[in-house]
Amino acid sequence: MSVTTLTFDERIYPVDALQKAAYRFMNLFVVDFSIDKNLIICSLKPTQNSSQEGMDYHIDEFKKEVLDQVLRLKIKAETEDVRNLILGIAFSKSGFQ
Repeated sequence: MSVTTLTFDERIYPVDALQKAAYRFMNLFVVDFSIDKNLIICSLKPTQNSSQEGMDYHIDEFKKEVLDQVLRLKIKAETEDVRNLILGIAFSKSGFQ
């Protein structure tokens, strides 16, 4: 089983997004992270034997998941005030002290 190394620029890809993607793929890869200057280096070691085509597919899916997690974090940050307002209104009418 060969290790695949992916490099991400930390100015574009937050570590949180990479960790969440790694968690989602932990049944397929063991992911090790390291940082070199502004680069996050992800080493993906497969947890099961797979053909090269299968590995390429899973690596592409991992990259898609990383992008998905980045966008989820951005949306979360952009909508935080609205979510807090909605929760505040909901709990203000619940009678909880």
